[in-house]
Amino acid sequence: MMRTVTRSHPGTAEVRLRLRELLSERGCVVAPGCHDALAARIAQDEGFDAVYLSGNAASAGLLGRPDIGLAGLSEMTQRARWVASSLRIPVVADADAGYGDAHAVARTVTEFEHTGVAAIHIEDQDLPKRCGAMGGVRIVPFDDAVARLRAALAARTDPEMVIIARTDALALGDLDEAVRRAEAFAELGADLVMVEDVGSEEQVRALPELLPGIPLLFDAFEIWPWTVRSTEELSELGYKMVIMCLSTTLAYAQAARTVLRSIKTEGSTRGVGDLLMPLGDYERILGAEEFDLEGRL
Repeated sequence: MMRTVTRSHPGTAEVRLRLRELLSERGCVVAPGCHDALAARIAQDEGFDAVYLSGNAASAGLLGRPDIGLAGLSEMTQRARWVASSLRIPVVADADAGYGDAHAVARTVTEFEHTGVAAIHIEDQDLPKRCGAMGGVRIVPFDDAVARLRAALAARTDPEMVIIARTDALALGDLDEAVRRAEAFAELGADLVMVEDVGSEEQVRALPELLPGIPLLFDAFEIWPWTVRSTEELSELGYKMVIMCLSTTLAYAQAARTVLRSIKTEGSTRGVGDLLMPLGDYERILGAEEFDLEGRL
C-alpha cells in the first residue's frame, strides 16, 4: 500500500514568473538539455535554474529514432507534461515548427500551455522538419515565418508563458536572412530569439552585435567546437539564455553502451561501478522520501 505525502510544489504561474524574473536579471539563464524527467530532476538537484527539453533528445528517448519530425504534438506535449510536473524549476520545451499551418501553430501553443512548461520555441523550418545539425534543412518563406509567429503569439493565453522564435536561416548559410528574421521576430513580440546553426566562432561573437537590444538564446551544441563555449563567456557576449540540448542524452547513451558492453563481455557490472549512481542518491533524486511506502518489497 502506498500513501502519498502532501508536499508543497510551485504552480505553473509561479514557475513561469520565475523564468521571467531570471531573464530580467543580469547574466544568462543556463538550461541543460534533459530528455526525460529523471535527467531533469538530476539537473534540478545540481542547482540549475531551468532545464531544456530538446526535440532531438525527446525523439531519441521516446522513439529511439532521429529528429526528423516523427514525434508528433501529442507525444511531445505528453513528455513535456511529465517533465514539468516533476520539477520545481522552469522547463523550456522544443515545439518544433508548430506541427502544421497557422491553425496548428495556435493549437500547439495552447497544448503546451496546458503542460505547465514555462517556455517554448517555434522555428521557421519547412515541414517535415529535421534537426538542424543533420543537414538538409529547409525554411519557409519570410512571410510564412512571420505569420507562424504571429499565430503563436495570438494563441497565448498566459502572458507569463515565454515564446521563443527560432530561425534556421544560418543552416542555409544566409547570415543576412537570419538577422532579418531575428529582427522581425523581436519586433512582433517574441520574448527571445534563437538563431540556430551558428557556423563559426566569428558568428558566435557577431550575433549579439548584429542584433543589439534583442534577447538571444544560444544553442551551445556539444559537438561543434565553435559552439562549446563557457556560459560565462556567452553571458559577457550578451546572450540571455544558453541551452545545451544533448548533454545528458549523449552522456546517458555513452554510459549505457559502456555498461552494456561490460555485461556482455565480462558478465557483470563489476568493472563499471563508477558509472552507476548510488542507490541512495537515485532514490533521493526521485523523491522517495515524499511517499510513505508501506509493505515495500
